[in-house]
Amino acid sequence: MSVLFLTLALASGLPALGQVTINPGDNIQNIVQRSSPGTSFQLKAGTYRFQSIVPKDGDTFLGEPGTILTGSQILTDFAPQGQYWVAKVRAQRSEPRGQCSSDAPACNLPEDLFVDDRPLRRSPSLDSIGSGKWYLDYDGGQVYIADDPTGHKVEISLTRHAFYGTAKNVTIRGLLIEKYANPAQSGAIHGALDPAGPAGHGWVIEDCEVRLNHGEGIHIGPQGRVIHNNLHDNGEFGIAGSGSDILIDGNEIAYNNYAGFNYSWGAGGSKFVFTNGLIVRNNKVHDNEGPGLWTDIENVNVLYENNSTSHNKVAGIFHEISYDAVIRNNTVEEDGFNPKGNGPWWGAGIVISASSNVEVVGNHVINCMNGIVGIQDERGSSKQRGTPYLIRNLYVHNNEITQGQGVAAAIVAKPSLGSAPFTSLNNRFQNNVYRLADPKCKCYDWDGKRLNKDEWRSRGQDRDGQWER
Repeated sequence: MSVLFLTLALASGLPALGQVTINPGDNIQNIVQRSSPGTSFQLKAGTYRFQSIVPKDGDTFLGEPGTILTGSQILTDFAPQGQYWVAKVRAQRSEPRGQCSSDAPACNLPEDLFVDDRPLRRSPSLDSIGSGKWYLDYDGGQVYIADDPTGHKVEISLTRHAFYGTAKNVTIRGLLIEKYANPAQSGAIHGALDPAGPAGHGWVIEDCEVRLNHGEGIHIGPQGRVIHNNLHDNGEFGIAGSGSDILIDGNEIAYNNYAGFNYSWGAGGSKFVFTNGLIVRNNKVHDNEGPGLWTDIENVNVLYENNSTSHNKVAGIFHEISYDAVIRNNTVEEDGFNPKGNGPWWGAGIVISASSNVEVVGNHVINCMNGIVGIQDERGSSKQRGTPYLIRNLYVHNNEITQGQGVAAAIVAKPSLGSAPFTSLNNRFQNNVYRLADPKCKCYDWDGKRLNKDEWRSRGQDRDGQWER
């Protein structure tokens, strides 16, 4: 550090660039504000409550084992009131955001109540709560629950974000971040302005556990790196983001969408929009209430490789109204089941929807609702390119598809769109290996018809494919 910089830092009252130790009970944001950009903050083990941090360029936040940032308040003063138990709380009224499933009509409000670290289902009105549910009266400043809380730890999430803002090159490592009341489509770690706006570039999130936050666990921006994290039990998504050159590597993404968002609107393991050069690899993605790995809207030059997905709704890997992508060497198992329906329109292990120039190669797709499916619906046109969203140049080859039921391979399209997806848009399946419970089954769908192996091959598909028991 230059003598001039040191002199200026001391004169301004800012700590010199270096490492600053933070202890539980300290106000992290105040310390960040007094520190120079590029400072490394060492968080000592313990619980930090109600912390919301806006980093500066180049800041690093390192947690010792056992370092927890939580956005919740512990409630201890419950008293019986009629058929309910009631506690006082100060909560700022929140505007609803998001679309909810029918059994979770208040999912679009960001506060959650936890009993012994388990989120209860929020009710939209007092008269609709019952066992396992709760209600927040903003005007009266009261929480209502139906079950006796005696002997249990009860918390309500109130703080919006653990980290947010537009700083560049921020590193967050080794923290447990939980129970933040971040709205839908925003993260407990939110690399952008809240609720939306310019993004923070070059954030690195590594070796963190991010759980029990209402919206997204992490929202990442351009040049972001999300590496070796455990992103589980968040209310909407484990991770989401936008921007160029994002890397998602070696994470576990599991059990997300506890709040009950409508996953057709947007919920599940992950979702990325408007990316270029996104790389998603080596992740274990399972048991999400929605698609596991999902690129939706104007994603270009995407690479999915060496991921393992299982037990996600709709799809393990879902590439939708987007462009150039390579989906290779992934294992997709018991995936894509959808309670709304079981045909190829409703889901599969790997789904390509109205997207051009996608190669699907070297994947193992095992006992999913359906195997590998291309979908062409009426999706309009790209505002950026001015061209319609089409399933064009889909090349599915050298995959191993094992199915005991459902459709192994398919392209389905609305009849109103004509025959182009089957005749002139260069969509093809080649050199795949099929292991089917019945090799003679009508396990293929092409141009609105269910086909057996010979009929599938007569359409020019998998002429050099292999069928094994």
